[in-house]
Amino acid sequence: MKKSLFALAAVGAFAGAAQAQSSVTVYGIMDAGYATVTNTTAAGGSTNGIQTGGMAASRLGFRGTEDLGGGLRAGFVMETELNTANGQATGLATATPNGTQAFNTGQFLNRQSFVSLASKEFGEIRIGLSNTATYDNQIRFEPLKAANLGGYLNTSSTSAPSGTTSNGPAFNQQQSANRGNNAISYLSPTFAGLQFRFLTGEGQAAGGQNLYAGNPNNLRVTDFGLSYNWGKLDVAATYRTVGASGSANVPSSAGATSTTGLYGMYDFGVVKPYAIYNISKKTTPGVSTTVTGYSFISKMFGLEAPITKTVSIGAQYTQNVNGNVQTGAVSGQSSAVGALAKYSLSKRTSLYAIGAWSQNGGSGAQLTSTSKFTGATQPIQFGGTGNMQDQQAYMLGVNHTF
Repeated sequence: MKKSLFALAAVGAFAGAAQAQSSVTVYGIMDAGYATVTNTTAAGGSTNGIQTGGMAASRLGFRGTEDLGGGLRAGFVMETELNTANGQATGLATATPNGTQAFNTGQFLNRQSFVSLASKEFGEIRIGLSNTATYDNQIRFEPLKAANLGGYLNTSSTSAPSGTTSNGPAFNQQQSANRGNNAISYLSPTFAGLQFRFLTGEGQAAGGQNLYAGNPNNLRVTDFGLSYNWGKLDVAATYRTVGASGSANVPSSAGATSTTGLYGMYDFGVVKPYAIYNISKKTTPGVSTTVTGYSFISKMFGLEAPITKTVSIGAQYTQNVNGNVQTGAVSGQSSAVGALAKYSLSKRTSLYAIGAWSQNGGSGAQLTSTSKFTGATQPIQFGGTGNMQDQQAYMLGVNHTF
């Protein structure tokens, strides 16, 4: 009897060890609040209402790992964006490429969807929909951490009136920075504070799941990232190219967009200063127009500070310049300020207040993502002028992570 009990205990111990080698985690964010944005209509009116994902995009994700032995492990991530306000899965609710996402209609897992193999010695290889280094660093090096109201990814995406550079320069610079479908990516081990990242996404047929939002052509995305951490100092650099419209494998010299990014942060304890510098260019040999030969520069400086153990604040300033890379002419400028105050009720639940203000000229800085807010939120042009109107936006919300 004792031997039988001992055998059962041993089997149970081995089974427990086997189970411990594999794990699946369910995680997510639920975020919503009430917001108002001025100058969103032709008459200069405001848009008010419930906005999902004010401080962070609401999402549902599944993450799994399995220990294969010998230091090798397999894993997967499946993540979709949710609209907290109405319960929709954003990837299935949108008929056209949407906002700052890398998806089209029917792409349920619109944030991440990949399988991976990794080891401490050789790094990690991912296959499938994955974040680019450019996107991850744009979030990591801003105080508002990709807030959908006043965050860098919105305020550095601008609208431009007819006759200047159109939406293309700024919009392409940001939207192509986020994620790549049909991609293979590599993350190196960290050595002496250095880490290297690479992603390449294959081109695909027009009208299919796009490599990035708003571009239904055959486009290849290639993205490089290098980061360095030394104690309280964090710096990074990224470089991304997107193949020319209508071709899956056309290099940047033949009309592709290239974007270079520099990022930095230092933790002084009482305050953390952040800085981002992104420049995007597109040149097509033999063509000299503002649309196919543009440049776009976006600069951000911000500060983040803990006030108490439960209260923190952050603020940032973004400046955007649209121009013609052939002539050097500036066709539009805009700037925006975003500020966030957060009160932590617990480790997972926070109350927050966000304010954002834009000063617009020949182009207009967006204060919030059109995919997150019901109604028109882009700055509009009225009064017979060639300039976009200034905007103000405010939001009170609740953020819960699980």
